[in-house]
Amino acid sequence: MTDLVIYGAGGLGRELRWLVEDVDAKTGEWNFLGFLDDRLFEKKRGPEEMTKRLPVLGDFSWLSSRTTPVAVLPGMASPSAKRKIFERLAGHPHVVFPALRHSTALIALNAALGEGSVVSAFCVVAPDTAVGRGSFLNWSSSVGHDSILGDFCSVMPNVSISGGVTVGDRTLIGAGAKILQGLKIGSDATVGIGSVVLTDVPDGCTVLGCPAKIIRRP
Repeated sequence: MTDLVIYGAGGLGRELRWLVEDVDAKTGEWNFLGFLDDRLFEKKRGPEEMTKRLPVLGDFSWLSSRTTPVAVLPGMASPSAKRKIFERLAGHPHVVFPALRHSTALIALNAALGEGSVVSAFCVVAPDTAVGRGSFLNWSSSVGHDSILGDFCSVMPNVSISGGVTVGDRTLIGAGAKILQGLKIGSDATVGIGSVVLTDVPDGCTVLGCPAKIIRRP
């Protein structure tokens, strides 16, 4: 068994723990140690209440002093926060970022999953697709054939990404959104909840609606 920690003890982190425990019940692969969360150890925001409910091990210093192998999964939705974790741990001799997939997810044999990526229950990842480092597919989302999902993206529940779509790095796609085939969604973009995207989305823009329209530019 491999020791594993989840970085981030918020709502998404706790959902990820549930996912890890379900995967482990079938594979026996992981030894879940607990959570790490910098916010809980910042000045004036003590960990007392959270640690009553969760096994919070500490903050980044817990990992920086680690001398034996440990797997780390980013447990937050913020793309920028996930990127920072990867950057801070780059080159750490004892840290690995596993790709985690739930047993109910349908993943093509030639789909590529980057390190630290997570494919949740009932997701579909079609042939000739790539899911980037630290990207997260939440419950019942699908990525169509020949699509590319960049690094550190967060795809919320029930999202449908059609075939041939390219999504840039650090982009968040809200629950229930649908993206037409062949489109390009830029880096650092946000697709609002329930949006139907029929045209390309530029870098850094936020789109919302049906059809989706730009409501914020960088």
